[in-house]
Amino acid sequence: MTIRALPVVDRLERDGRTLLLLENQVVELSPLALAAYDAASGPVGLAALTATLVATFGAPPEGDPSLAVRGVVDELASLGLVTAD
Repeated sequence: MTIRALPVVDRLERDGRTLLLLENQVVELSPLALAAYDAASGPVGLAALTATLVATFGAPPEGDPSLAVRGVVDELASLGLVTAD
């Protein structure tokens, strides 16, 4: 799977919060989701993205980290922020 971030109209970072402006909506991302979005600014594979996020945030307390990252990618894709193929 290759994950690619899609362009946004604008990005606002203030007081530890990040808002992304899309064509018809504003999305606030958690620090984890933002790190995933930023890591996908150049195409990135699921394994590499998982390694990046685990290195930054640590592994989830239970389960396979790649499944958790896949959930983040799926959510970002549903918001129109990334493609994953």
